Amino acid sequence: MNRNQKRALYSLLIWGAVVAIFVPLFFINGGVNTWVPGSIRVIISSSFIIAGFVLFFLMLAITKRKGISGVERDERDILIARRASEITVTIIMVYVFLACIILYFVYREINAIPRAWMWFLGCTCLFVGFISSSAISLIFHSSKVKSIE
Repeated sequence: MNRNQKRALYSLLIWGAVVAIFVPLFFINGGVNTWVPGSIRVIISSSFIIAGFVLFFLMLAITKRKGISGVERDERDILIARRASEITVTIIMVYVFLACIILYFVYREINAIPRAWMWFLGCTCLFVGFISSSAISLIFHSSKVKSIE
């Protein structure tokens, strides 16, 4: 497993753990209706998001060191990163579109969307981006196909 694969795996684990904590924390004890700034749930979820970023940047710093082999990134790694980024942007766009359409239909009668959904949508866009990019990168690295174009 090369450095890029390790980074993708660690990123997937870090952000997967944050999602596994954030989503249930958001929906327990009343969900959107009880999600108010300053509440213990907001503080705990914010702490886990911050911890996720700290671990993510720490992982990047640790895996930044050059290896003994001298080859850090070849053409295939660059193509995989580019293709994973392209697919990730599309996934995020589809996610935001579907989430907004669903929220529109659920709340169209009252003409207002609870602001807690904006918090949820913003945070989960980050999670979807990090997780999908890492997962796609790992899939491409593990594929036996020589060309990913």
